[in-house]
Amino acid sequence: MNIMALAFCSKKIVTGLKLVINASQRQSASQLDMLTYLINGKKVHSGNNILQTTFSDINANLLTSEEKCSNFIRYYKTISPDEQEILLCNLARNYGIDTQNVVAVLNAALSGQDRGQMQILASSERMRQALKPKFKLLFSHIGKVKDGVKFLVDLRADVLKFRQKDQTELNGVLYQELNTALRDLLLLWFTVGLLNLERITWTASCDLVEKVSMYEAVHKVKNWEDIKRRVGPYRRCYIFTHSSMPREPVVVLHTALTQEISSSIQGILRNVRLRYSSIADDQTIGKGLEYFSGLDEKNVRQSDSDNMNFNSDTEDPELVKAAIFYSITSTQKGLQGIDLGYYLIKSVVSKLKSEFPDLSQFSSLSPIPGFRDWLLLNLNRRGSEAGDPILYPSEMEALARYKWLGSSPPLDKFKHLIVSHEWYRDKELMQVMKVPLMRLCAQYLYKQKRRNLALNPVANFHLGNGAVLWRINFLADTSLNGLNRSCTMMVNYRYYLENADANSRNYLENFQINASSDVLDLLKEPK
Repeated sequence: MNIMALAFCSKKIVTGLKLVINASQRQSASQLDMLTYLINGKKVHSGNNILQTTFSDINANLLTSEEKCSNFIRYYKTISPDEQEILLCNLARNYGIDTQNVVAVLNAALSGQDRGQMQILASSERMRQALKPKFKLLFSHIGKVKDGVKFLVDLRADVLKFRQKDQTELNGVLYQELNTALRDLLLLWFTVGLLNLERITWTASCDLVEKVSMYEAVHKVKNWEDIKRRVGPYRRCYIFTHSSMPREPVVVLHTALTQEISSSIQGILRNVRLRYSSIADDQTIGKGLEYFSGLDEKNVRQSDSDNMNFNSDTEDPELVKAAIFYSITSTQKGLQGIDLGYYLIKSVVSKLKSEFPDLSQFSSLSPIPGFRDWLLLNLNRRGSEAGDPILYPSEMEALARYKWLGSSPPLDKFKHLIVSHEWYRDKELMQVMKVPLMRLCAQYLYKQKRRNLALNPVANFHLGNGAVLWRINFLADTSLNGLNRSCTMMVNYRYYLENADANSRNYLENFQINASSDVLDLLKEPK
């Protein structure tokens, strides 16, 4: 670190510490008075006692350290959420960074910067030590005791929850300090080399199957028969576990093995391969939500080319041409912002390639959370932020033909149909709505950005991994969830393995989304 860099860092640190120092000076003479005001009772004082006891000679020896950490874990688990909140603020306030020491080290470093490179290096090391909060030492020791890593993961979930709940200036800074310390440790401990890849089958231990079922966040598991199908023939369920959190899934990935890239979640979850080109026209369109809620295998005509027998205990490898990642779930709120899903997908691709050497097509079938909300927001504004029209003249004319919708303007009719889902119950109207919905969905996924990256979090995840925005599917999720979330649409993010790294760099560095010609064509004005 040269003199200019040290001076620059010093200014940044001083600026960051100013808020903490000034806010601390505004506190009452006794910080415990504020704590007692928030929660009157013995527990607050016991919290201060447990912190004093924990931090006294915490480095004395290994046994002492483990005992102190275990006592702290037990105490934290016994107190109420309100008391936990106060304890964490007290921990960050009284056992964080010694701000006066940091300022002293900074001043010493700046005054001695003309004494040569050795003095600068020594000052840099002193600064690194001064910037380590005391509670980070406690977290490091807790990670060494039994179930300590899981406790820290859950503790970070609490910190994130309390930070969002508490809007006060000082507490926001204190929670951020705790969050940063925990995140840095968890980033080190949850690297891919320390994670174990496990396949879950119906014969796996009951508790793991139950946890996989319970944690499923994308497509809820209905019953034991449902989860049995999801881990059965032509399906793969893989999880990451951590050696310090045995029998606890950290990330779960569900994959369907198919003959082609799937365009409908109904076919995957019900173990049939829906082909809307043959089904929608003569069986399903216009029959309403109640039809799909009662759909089962005998109601659905399978593709003539589909020879997969899902009731068999064996698989025909020759039929497996595509792997569809249809659900990925991070199970631990305390690991938020620590990207493990990408490494799980890479690991599963490697496993599947070794199991099925001829397998060449890899794609997600992903939900589009937020699309309907975004659409309604722009309908209220009467236009999108990008300046694109919501409806083109030809689309307005098509809606105007439906007299039963009343005499209101076309945009009001369109909004009413989106809010009420009435478009889904009329065969002809469904086809009229398909054109603008597909175009607007392409606009949402391809054009809408936040900080130069895709606004949609699922899109941002897959595009950051190097996938291509490949195909948008209409009537892909006809559940009530699918209607409320994205007007029945889902999207395929396709992984071309040979180009994935280049695509990822292009997206993350140049902010360019790689989309197929089919998706780009949807953005054009309809003829």
